[in-house]
Amino acid sequence: MRALKPVLFSVVMVFLVILVVQNLEVFLDEKTLELNLLVWQYKTGHIPLAVYFLGFFLVGLLVSYFHSLGERFRAKKTIESHSETARKIQHELNALKSQSVASQTPHSEDSPSV
Repeated sequence: MRALKPVLFSVVMVFLVILVVQNLEVFLDEKTLELNLLVWQYKTGHIPLAVYFLGFFLVGLLVSYFHSLGERFRAKKTIESHSETARKIQHELNALKSQSVASQTPHSEDSPSV
């Protein structure tokens, strides 16, 4: 999978470059954006379509980022909870191992007497 990601990313980037180069006239064509709310009107100046595409792409990235933000916080909280549980269990396991070793250690009867 690690080797597949860079190859897939490269293929997508090459495809996008080819798309832009072959349609450069479309991306450089200038259009205006109008908003008419009956009580208020707004009209932009002439802006290349590439700027509109880039702007809407960035807005989409921001929307998806904020949409997944809550899920990330919940996942982080769950991971912290599981890590704490794992630490407690590991501590308990170490305590039980030390008790087991202490109870199984035979008293040395072969020790040299003076």
